[in-house]
Amino acid sequence: MDKKEKKRFRIGLRTIKTVIAVFVCCLIDFFRGVVPMQSTIAAILCIKADKKDTIQTALTRVIGTLLGGATGVLALYFFLNVGIPYYSLLFYFILCILLIPIIYIPVKLGWPDATALTCIVYVVVAMGYTGELTPVQMAFERTVDTLLGIIVAVPLNALLPHRTKDDTERAVQQ
Repeated sequence: MDKKEKKRFRIGLRTIKTVIAVFVCCLIDFFRGVVPMQSTIAAILCIKADKKDTIQTALTRVIGTLLGGATGVLALYFFLNVGIPYYSLLFYFILCILLIPIIYIPVKLGWPDATALTCIVYVVVAMGYTGELTPVQMAFERTVDTLLGIIVAVPLNALLPHRTKDDTERAVQQ
């Protein structure tokens, strides 16, 4: 087997930054007393190969998170005020139909890349409601946790080194 055919397992900078970002989110949420689900997902998705992509992804995630949180709260108040039983077929049907305007909103606002995240946060907020908190409090908690992951990932990715073009060319040649 010649050198080009032999591939070595390598842990790259992006992997290291992702692990650190996830751990920092776990630490922060541990002390906040919450499960670090949204923050770690946001951190994983925000760590990109370069600073520019990270910032663009972070901005898109912030917009999607805020829109999804707001629409999730509106949907929760609708379901609660109309008296539609949670987790019934009618609940799921209406929840899905409401995705139509929720998909339209970020597209119309000029943020089509935020559409998927808007939908995800909307579904997480609407389906994750337990009644322990008000809809606004619940959406606020979910939104803050997602934004925490973004706030951890962006500066971490900016501060830690990035692979340069020369590094990439050397890796391809090896």
